Amino acid sequence: MMQRCQRALGVCLLLVLASAARSQAQTPPPQPAIETMPLHFGPLGLAPSLAITDVGVDTNVFNDAENPQEDFSATFVPRLLARFRMRRLFVSYAVSTDLVYFHELETERSTNVAHDVTLDADLGRFQPFVQAGWLSTKQRLNSELDLRAPRSQRNVGAGARLLVASRTALVVTARRRWLDFDEDVFFRGVELAHTLNSRSDSGDVAVQVALTPLTTFAFTTSVQQDRFTESPERNADTLRLVPSLQFDPTSLIRGSVAVGYRRFRPVSPAVPDYSGVLVQAGVGYTLRDRTRIDLDVQRDVQYSFEETEPYYLSTGGRVTVRQQIVGNVDVQVLGGRQKLSYRSTETVGEARRDTADIIGAGVGYRLRQDVRLGLNWEFTQRHSPVSAYQYERRRIFASLTIGS
Repeated sequence: MMQRCQRALGVCLLLVLASAARSQAQTPPPQPAIETMPLHFGPLGLAPSLAITDVGVDTNVFNDAENPQEDFSATFVPRLLARFRMRRLFVSYAVSTDLVYFHELETERSTNVAHDVTLDADLGRFQPFVQAGWLSTKQRLNSELDLRAPRSQRNVGAGARLLVASRTALVVTARRRWLDFDEDVFFRGVELAHTLNSRSDSGDVAVQVALTPLTTFAFTTSVQQDRFTESPERNADTLRLVPSLQFDPTSLIRGSVAVGYRRFRPVSPAVPDYSGVLVQAGVGYTLRDRTRIDLDVQRDVQYSFEETEPYYLSTGGRVTVRQQIVGNVDVQVLGGRQKLSYRSTETVGEARRDTADIIGAGVGYRLRQDVRLGLNWEFTQRHSPVSAYQYERRRIFASLTIGS
């Protein structure tokens, strides 16, 4: 195995270094000003980018408990963001393509494409918008589903932002999302289209207050209906009440923190309810321009593919610390845990709880201000009362990131 790892790492480093010499793109923020985009021609702005990730060896491609399979893999991600201004109207289009390569396991190769289009207008105090997106992918849906199953996700939305005072705005949004797995795709004996194909309708009303030029407070009330195409017993309604803080990317603390309440009410009396705290937080802090700390925390309800355990409460967090040591060289360590607490339609026995732990380390070299080459090692372990769901996975891989 060590010889295979050494050969693979040699190949991946050559690939990454060759690509670094050709790549000069910059990853933009979601909705940048046209004048700040890398390429801009009058009312048109363009921001192409390229990322090369996961170039290395995975010792357990399928997260299998009994028969782990090892392979060499690589992922290439070209992206493009285009933004066009027509007087008070703005059109944004983003497209990204994940080209996933496996050397021996050809069934795991995939081309995953995502499109997003937004039309927004600046009419002074009134700022309406419409949005549509489409994703066709074979990547894993979440940490529970170990199968790379083909699926499509579509979404449409519309809303408006109304400035009611100098630092206060009211934002109203309506959305519809679809999730569709291909037919006859099974995982652990369950057809994913049967248990997961669904449509979600939601509406949000948020009050936003600019506390400082770099910090915004918001209170959002939202309702949501989830309707399953082939499993109506999974249908559920949700109410969320969520206060949040949003920090500007240029501030000392960047990212956002949302801690609120969710009431999850399944339509079927056979499925238990949930009411409790939800958390969505992703924040970062940079100390003296040399130490970067990133923290991600989440707690929310997620639908499961299991037929008798239709959903679970996912609670987890991850911390990553990157330290610049000399010149353009930095080191990185990470650690995290996720707990999956299942809710069952069966009343016999205790509720199932799985945990997944991850640790990792790496070294990086910044070729330019916006280009970083990294070499990383990760170890993941999942514990479960169901022996078939337990596994260990090790990865050693290189990556090239542009614009971060």
